[in-house]
Amino acid sequence: MELIFHNFNFNNYAKVYMAKSIFMKKTGLLLLVIFLFNISAHAQQKLNRAGMTYIISTKPNNIVFHDSIFKGSSEFKHLFFRTGDANLIGLYEKHQTNKIVGQLASFVGAFGIIYGVNQISGSNKGLGWTLIGGGFLTAAAGGYFTMASQKKLLMAITLFNQKYSQSTVGIGAGNQSIGIVYKF
Repeated sequence: MELIFHNFNFNNYAKVYMAKSIFMKKTGLLLLVIFLFNISAHAQQKLNRAGMTYIISTKPNNIVFHDSIFKGSSEFKHLFFRTGDANLIGLYEKHQTNKIVGQLASFVGAFGIIYGVNQISGSNKGLGWTLIGGGFLTAAAGGYFTMASQKKLLMAITLFNQKYSQSTVGIGAGNQSIGIVYKF
């Protein structure tokens, strides 16, 4: 029996077994995370039939309201200003301000990065690195303002849905008629 197991080393067997066990645990954990992510992921965004829905996309911003798609600030302005609500109008104007500041900061940051790379290839390396660093910071600030802009628009839509998207049913009576009115 000793001749068969003469070259067998239990320490190597234990190391291989432990490595295999750790690999299987990590693989199982990764598969669990992927499975949980797939359960919560949705391929389509649900639309609010009674109110507004903000379609999340990079550009342009879209709002779906009563089976119509509204794009751009002029159409959004019409939706929010017709209510006369100061809170809605204020959130819309903050959205516009943050969007413009975010776009300008992103543009200035990109220009700073490109000009900084140009300076590094030349003789002024200190200015180049400063412009690159400042460009990244400015571009990051632009991204922050763009996200804040989308947050304000989403807050305005949520406020609109809370205040103005209730369905009502009423009875209307005329001279020689009576009817049911459904306002949505």
